[in-house]
Amino acid sequence: MKKFVVKTLGCKANFSDGQILEVRLSEKGYEPVQDLATADLVIVNSCTVTDEADKQSQKFVLEAKKKNPQVKVIYTGCGAEVDPEAALAIAGVSAVVGNQNKTTAADLIQNFLNTDDGVSQEKPVLLGSLMAYEELVSRHPMDREWTLPDSSLDDILKLNSGHSTYRTRAFIKIQEGCDSFCTYCIIPYGRGPARSLPIEDIVQNIDQLVARGIREVILTGTNIGDYGVDWSGELKIDDLIEAILTRTSLGRLRVSSLDPTEISDRMIALMEKYPAFCPHFHVSLQHVNSKILKLMKRKYSFEQVQDCLNRLGSMTRKPFVGMDYIVGFPGETDEDFEASVQALESLYWQRIHVFPYSERAGTPATKLPKVVPVSKRKERAKILQAKSLERLAEHYALSRQSFESGQGLLTAVLFEGQVKGPDGSRNWISGHTPNYQRVILPLGEKVKADFHNQIKEVNVRHWLVDRASGEVSWIGDAHH
Repeated sequence: MKKFVVKTLGCKANFSDGQILEVRLSEKGYEPVQDLATADLVIVNSCTVTDEADKQSQKFVLEAKKKNPQVKVIYTGCGAEVDPEAALAIAGVSAVVGNQNKTTAADLIQNFLNTDDGVSQEKPVLLGSLMAYEELVSRHPMDREWTLPDSSLDDILKLNSGHSTYRTRAFIKIQEGCDSFCTYCIIPYGRGPARSLPIEDIVQNIDQLVARGIREVILTGTNIGDYGVDWSGELKIDDLIEAILTRTSLGRLRVSSLDPTEISDRMIALMEKYPAFCPHFHVSLQHVNSKILKLMKRKYSFEQVQDCLNRLGSMTRKPFVGMDYIVGFPGETDEDFEASVQALESLYWQRIHVFPYSERAGTPATKLPKVVPVSKRKERAKILQAKSLERLAEHYALSRQSFESGQGLLTAVLFEGQVKGPDGSRNWISGHTPNYQRVILPLGEKVKADFHNQIKEVNVRHWLVDRASGEVSWIGDAHH
């Protein structure tokens, strides 16, 4: 039996793709393993959102070949779709499969491995319907054929049955593709135009997931704020959320990244009304300065950002708000950055995932003037990361004050799996509250590994600030 490793980089949508590919290869008799040295096959599910993301994907190919020179490496994901010729040129790659062929990737890989070429080929090969980069960028993604993420639902069910390591939380990809064409982003070419699954299909499959023990579902996609536009002409994400909350018995529902203008009053009202809708938003913010937002071709201004975050801060069920933010975008002056930091300090949020701007070849942003030096980008990122960690620690401090018992009792912690703890060992288990506070407990007499997929009350003693990761975690023990 051939053994394989799937290494996924990038977003939750790519993570979902990687899980589904793992299921399909397993069904064909291949065995998933963790150790690169024992694998016959490595699939690198690449990210290409920036040049740095490309480098990280390519770096893993080299790592796999270094640990196991005989291993076959299949390069897939957005990097393969956007620039297959560059993927073929990566030393160590055996074959390349694009996103257009994700639904048949397992078949393509199996056929490749079963041919003479798959055993002894000297040059890497393209599998499926990939086209050259120059032809790709000369055509709008709408001019190519793209499949719906429809078959992924059956695979998610298989993925979350039996003894799967993913049983606690299921990522359901409700849509694929993006129509926004932000100036720094190549993803519309890697994922195609927005296209969505029907509400009825998603509701039925969540029912089946719940029957298999799933406690939490995260709705994900390339741009879930576009959900439903392709088949209705208008946004349908709120309709989908309400259908899940009213027609299923799902314990917890989360949504992945949304633009500020996509978080509607109706969505907020649903979160206030239904306990199953976790008070947690991840805002695809990118910036707060209206000038920079326009250069990025984002479809909102600072005033709209401010309105969104003020509405979230006014909620009765105070949500945890995480945000993505790019510093050092072309045109961002020192004055712009300082004013943006001040603006952020006045807004409601708990954590910022900070990204120094990284060029992506082939995007309009690379042609913008007033390029910010890389050293200054890194300097600004450190400043904002420190602000984020400070705000996150404040959030935990305020939570301690508001514990219902007054004795440090956290309720409804869903435990997900073992992790490395502050002592460096993996004898710890982690989980999250509905509002996304992280909890880690040492395994012992009261805390067992079978806490996995269980919802528990936790006595918290203190919180741990990890400056390297920008993470804050509660530490405590199980409440009995």
